[in-house]
Amino acid sequence: PDGLVEAALERALGEPLGALLDVGTGTGRMAQLFAPRSQHVTAFDKNPEMLRLARARLQHLPAEQVELVQGDFTALPFGDGGFDTLLFHQVLHYAQAPEAVLAEAARVTRPGGRIAVIDFAAHDREELRSQHAHARLGFSDEQMLALLTEAGFAAATPLALPGKPLTVKIWLGTRTPAPHRAPARQEAAA
Repeated sequence: PDGLVEAALERALGEPLGALLDVGTGTGRMAQLFAPRSQHVTAFDKNPEMLRLARARLQHLPAEQVELVQGDFTALPFGDGGFDTLLFHQVLHYAQAPEAVLAEAARVTRPGGRIAVIDFAAHDREELRSQHAHARLGFSDEQMLALLTEAGFAAATPLALPGKPLTVKIWLGTRTPAPHRAPARQEAAA
């Protein structure tokens, strides 16, 4: 049930959330839930109709606290390191290339910032592909650990919320600092 997932996510994230990016905001439920803990919320979605629904849900928030942005999660239209917290609530299973999506997420997350991926554990419900356009049938912990690590996040122990018929997982990660590169030495002219 949504309430159990939301409560578990609230406990896992704690406070404060700083600048929050809700990727695949849909109706804006996560943005609404976490706005009181955030300095600023960016509700992001590809679908203009979903953004319209999110705008209606979030209209009670101060205009300077929330922004709605349309775009694709494979090419986030934001500068590097601009967000403290990223949420992917039931959206990553739509990604054809989740590694590219998480690389973009890492790019826009400041070092020390956090990511929360809330999605289904690996399952065999093939009908979700045809009925709901899921590109992936959930993720195993091993898959998600590899994806997060490759993108530049240090993964925490995942949380499992068993349900019938599907289990929801919460995978958390912290953005590691980009590797330090020494400036190229210039050779003295002879």
